[in-house]
Amino acid sequence: MNPSTVARLKALIAVIAWGGSLPAIKVAVSEVSFTTLIWLRFGSGVLALALFLAFRKRLSLLSWREAGIFAALGFLGVFFHNAIQAMALRSVSAGMSGLIVAANPVAIAFFGSLILNEQLDRRKKAGILIAAFGVLVIISRGDPGFFFNRSYSPGEMLMVVSVFSWGLFSVFSRKALQKTSPGLGMLYALSFGWLYASIPFLFSGGIGEIAGISATGWGNILFLGVFCSALAYLFWYDALKELQASEVGVFLYVNPVVAVLISALFLGESISVSMVAGGILVFLGVWFVNSGKK
Repeated sequence: MNPSTVARLKALIAVIAWGGSLPAIKVAVSEVSFTTLIWLRFGSGVLALALFLAFRKRLSLLSWREAGIFAALGFLGVFFHNAIQAMALRSVSAGMSGLIVAANPVAIAFFGSLILNEQLDRRKKAGILIAAFGVLVIISRGDPGFFFNRSYSPGEMLMVVSVFSWGLFSVFSRKALQKTSPGLGMLYALSFGWLYASIPFLFSGGIGEIAGISATGWGNILFLGVFCSALAYLFWYDALKELQASEVGVFLYVNPVVAVLISALFLGESISVSMVAGGILVFLGVWFVNSGKK
């Protein structure tokens, strides 16, 4: 299997894990605050990734300059991005948050073109638009009026900021990974993100919440830390090192499809014809972006 195909599979696995994180977050926040959840999630992710790299004998120190770069990336894409999304989700509906986050691949493609001079041909542009339309169909359940005649909350503005933060994180990470291995770079970024999260965790008295976490709560927290943080972020970095940012970013459109499937399988929610049609459009768009001539 060629490196590009492996990179695409890793990007797909990463977004599937992130799509499955929503039910785990809902369970976990019923027992702990978002501040404590973020701290425990990234702490367990750092530990899992460090053990993995140690087992593969790939642990090493980065130069001060490289460490500084990933410290900044850890703030932008790990701590800041997740913190503002957590705050936004307190007031943003699931449908509207899904619509806003669906702009992530567009932001990544835009910043990739602006900062990395990546070229977007007609096929890639068409694929991004097709997948975006598929997401709109899924979120609206086939009703175009879903997004109109409503007021917008401050939380929705925070979600818009999170789109820009993730776009910049992905693009600057691709640039940084030209000189640093994905595993080591991600370990540093995740570790700094966890250190930043330690400040609000300690000041909010989160330590007192840990003793009351049930086995179910810990299971969901570890799933978020090991699979949705360590594994998914590592695979995302692997894909960014190999592929253009726009080619990796378009996989984020798979998130709503995964969310719909999980809701149907575990929460008993129905799947409509519009959801199936939207899912087909999403995968068609992803295929368009990643199947052109290289």
